[in-house]
Amino acid sequence: DKITHPEWGVMKDQEFHPLAHKHQRDLENLYQTNSALSDFYFWQASLGGYCMADMVQNIVVSSDQAFVLVRQIVDGAPPPGRKKKSK
Repeated sequence: DKITHPEWGVMKDQEFHPLAHKHQRDLENLYQTNSALSDFYFWQASLGGYCMADMVQNIVVSSDQAFVLVRQIVDGAPPPGRKKKSK
């Protein structure tokens, strides 16, 4: 069995630019629970700061432009999440 994981990002200058891992995880959780939001707000410096993803129409809007929101399946294990601190 090949290990794959979904990756969320935008198409910018004909290239795929992944979102920050935290945002990818949040988007994937919403996607998996059929809770797609039309107004998922997040900060992504590489896209110009404050952005809003519309998971229904698959677009991401930043203050100065709009991008296509992409979910793709890629090879390999997903990046590790933050470790929960044990009390």
